[in-house]
Amino acid sequence: MKRCPTCNAKYSGKRICHRCKTNLGPLLDIKGMAASHTAKANAAYKVDNFSRMLYHARRSYSLYQTPESIKIFACAALLNEKFDLAFFLGTRTK
Repeated sequence: MKRCPTCNAKYSGKRICHRCKTNLGPLLDIKGMAASHTAKANAAYKVDNFSRMLYHARRSYSLYQTPESIKIFACAALLNEKFDLAFFLGTRTK
C-alpha cells in the first residue's frame, strides 16, 4: 500500500493512518493472508498436490489480486485441467 485509501496520505508503514486515523490493520491482515495462501500454493505445487494448489491459489487471488496471484491461479487451473478458468485468468494478467 502506497497511500491511505481514505484520505490519500502517503502510507507511513503503521497500522493507523497518521493523517485521518483510519485503522489500516484489516487491509494489512488481508495482504498477509493472501501471501500465506500464495506460499501454501507454491508448497503444494512442489509436492504435486495440484488440487490443494488450486484451493490456495484461488484463496490468494480472492483476497488480493496481484500479477503473481493471477499467474499462480492460472497455472493451478491448467494443472487441474480447468482450461476455461485458465484462459479467463490469462486475460487478466497485467
